[in-house]
Amino acid sequence: MTSLIKKLSEPKTLLSIGIIYTLLITIILLLPASEIPQLRISFVDKIAHVLIHGFLSLIWLWYRFSSDKCHISVKNVFVVLFICFSYGVVIEAAQHWFILSRSYDIFDIVANGFGSLLGLLSYWMFRNRIIQ
Repeated sequence: MTSLIKKLSEPKTLLSIGIIYTLLITIILLLPASEIPQLRISFVDKIAHVLIHGFLSLIWLWYRFSSDKCHISVKNVFVVLFICFSYGVVIEAAQHWFILSRSYDIFDIVANGFGSLLGLLSYWMFRNRIIQ
């Protein structure tokens, strides 16, 4: 298991995972509403936004700080989280302007923000285990 984590922690592998995950969620989030299964659970879409953006932020934070060249600083963390959060805002705007069956939802953006913070918290909690 340790060798698998070390292999996944290599910058090239993390970059590939980050790009593939970002492309995958972009496709999913831009699907027409008719293509998305409807669940009758309250706030399930907000929970999905939190989890999606939590993992997005975790992956990109892990990639950013996987190299010895980049030290963890408030500025570097802020840049990664800002990019991930901005990505969520752009996706919401694209849903509103380009996908007729989807709409812009400010609460999705709030959930994206919470997800980014969850990704930071997850990275912070597991960074020593990830690095070793």
